[in-house]
Formats: sequence, C-alpha cells, structure tokens
Amino acid sequence: MQTLQVTLWLYAAALSRAGQCLSKNWVVSLAPLAYGIILTVVGTIVAPLGFIGGMLYSLASQACASSALFLIKNLLDSGRANVNDFLSGFTVYIWELITIGFILWIPMRVVAVGFASAANGALLYLLFKLAVYIILNAAPELIYQSRTTGLELIGASYQFIVDNWIEWLVPNLIFGVAGFYLFDVFESYLLALPVILQLFLYAFVLGAALTYFMTFRGFLFAELQGTTRRSRLYRYNTR
Repeated sequence: MQTLQVTLWLYAAALSRAGQCLSKNWVVSLAPLAYGIILTVVGTIVAPLGFIGGMLYSLASQACASSALFLIKNLLDSGRANVNDFLSGFTVYIWELITIGFILWIPMRVVAVGFASAANGALLYLLFKLAVYIILNAAPELIYQSRTTGLELIGASYQFIVDNWIEWLVPNLIFGVAGFYLFDVFESYLLALPVILQLFLYAFVLGAALTYFMTFRGFLFAELQGTTRRSRLYRYNTR
C-alpha cells in the first residue's frame, strides 16, 4: 500500500511541475507544429530523390527530434525554453539519434524479411516492434538527461524498464489511451469551425499535450533513475 502511495506522490509531483513549466512556456506548444511544417516542406523537396531523398528526410526528422528533446531538457533544467533553444537544438542530440537509428535499422530489416515468409509473420513482426518500443521507451530521457548513446543506450533503457516497469509504463499507457479518446472528442467539436482554424487549434492543442506529456516523462524519469522503491519510500516518509 505504501508503495502505491509513493508512486502516486511521484506522479502528482511530476504532473504539477510539468503543468507549471507549460503554463510559463506555452509558446513551446507551437514547436510540434513547426516541426510538422518543416518535415512537410523537406518531404516535398526530397521526394523526387528516391533513396537519397529518404535519407535526407530521415536526417531532418532526427534534427527535429533533437530540437524537441533540447526544449524539454531546458524546461526541466531551468523552467524556461525559447526560440534560441528551438533553433540551436537541431544539432545537440542529432548524432545520438542517428547512431541509435542506424543500430536498430539493420536488425529491424532482418527481422522484417525473416517474418515475411513465416505464418502469422505480420503479427509476429508487430509483437517484435512492440517489444522494441517497450525496451527503448526510456531512450529519449536517457539521451538528454545522461547523453547515453549507442548500444549502451539500449542496455540502459532495458535496465530502467526492468527496474521501473510499473511506475513508468502505467502512466504512459494511461496517457496514450486517454489522449486518443479525448482528441477524438475534441476533434468533433472543431467540425463547425473554418478548416484553417480547425487545423491550427488541433495542432496547437496536440502540441501542448505532447509537450506536457514529454515534460511529465522527464520529471518522472529524473525521480526514478538511480533510485529504488526502498529509497523512494524512505524519501516519501521523510519529506
């Protein structure tokens, strides 16, 4: 019972701190919209280039992810993020992201080919991707909070999930399911509005939700990493 109380206490603290950060930096909610525009433009430009175009688009995607992680890092570290962080962040973690992407690309391709000829291959491949997603679920936080990279990142993320799978995966699942249904309802309320306004409001609210979610994850990860349930219980009792 006390373990549950401690876990809920950690969630409440992370939710509160994430809310405070977002209320003071609401403009960060526009960042996902900016990334979407950037990737749309890049995709249109590189589409005729075939394989090279795909590589360039992947590079642009990694750069956008790097910028997003840098914004979250600044929110966690100082409670502030601005346009300069948005711009300079495109290169901060790009090599870590490229490295892990390259490491995963070959085995993912091999497994995909292997399952293609197997009975229920599509289902097996889906389960494999789900397992990879779970194992690497803490990878974003490890990248910007510890600068872990390469094979070490895979091992560190796996160990973190093994040690904290209940505390970490449960709120992620709840956020995912709740977000899916809430955005479905929200989208229905936008139907009466002009299309341009619909797109802007949807993108802004989605950006705010993603920013809040990733900031919450960042604070929660910082509380869980390097601690045990016993040490968190002790801190809870002596708070």
